[in-house]
Formats: sequence, structure tokens, C-alpha cells
Amino acid sequence: MAFIRITVQIVILCFFYEIGKWCADFFQLPIPGSIIGMLLLFVLLQTGVVKERLFLEGASFFLKHFSFFFLPLSVSVMVLGPYILQYGWKLLIIIIISALGGFTATSLSAQGLINLKENKSHDPSH
Repeated sequence: MAFIRITVQIVILCFFYEIGKWCADFFQLPIPGSIIGMLLLFVLLQTGVVKERLFLEGASFFLKHFSFFFLPLSVSVMVLGPYILQYGWKLLIIIIISALGGFTATSLSAQGLINLKENKSHDPSH
């Protein structure tokens, strides 16, 4: 039963991806369809139209197997060895700055949401 539930959740997540791709193609937007689909899902989650529990197990599956999805990227990097030897230090700087920026944005966003949730739970008017 859990397998079917996870499969359905993954299909729904893929559906948002496909909607985003369709929007990007139809409206000729310079934004990748995956980003548009993610933004649409985010808006629906934030407005309460879609509940988080609807995707919880499917998203957990993707997070649990996250490294597997980057395996092709890792193999491609190994093939590009000569370029890495020549431009590796520049790539390393870009990766470090990008990672720090991503970590900072994620941590600040998560902390802000935690604080917001704590304030709501301590608010006597709710």
C-alpha cells in the first residue's frame, strides 16, 4: 500500500513538472519549466490549496535517494578531466560561492519559517 501511495505522490510531483514545462513552452518564457512547476507547487502549498501531507512520502523518497539522481552528472565531470585541470580553481571558487549562497538562503528561509510558526503557536489570539 505504501508503494502505491509513494508512486501516486511522485506522479503528482511529475505532473507539476510537466505543467511547468508546458507553461514555459506555451508562453515562451525564458524560465525553465521545472522552476515554474516548483513555483506553482509552492504557491499552492502556501495558500493551503494543496496540503503538504499529500507529497510527504514521495518527496522523502527523492530526498533519500538524492545522490543517485546526481550520478550521471558525476560521471560527466570525470570525462571532463582536462578542463577541470585547466579551469578547476575557477570552478572551485564558483562552487564554493554558490554553495555558501544556497546554504545561507536556505537556512535564513527555514529559520524565518520556524520563527513564524513559533510566533503563531504562542499567539493567544489563535
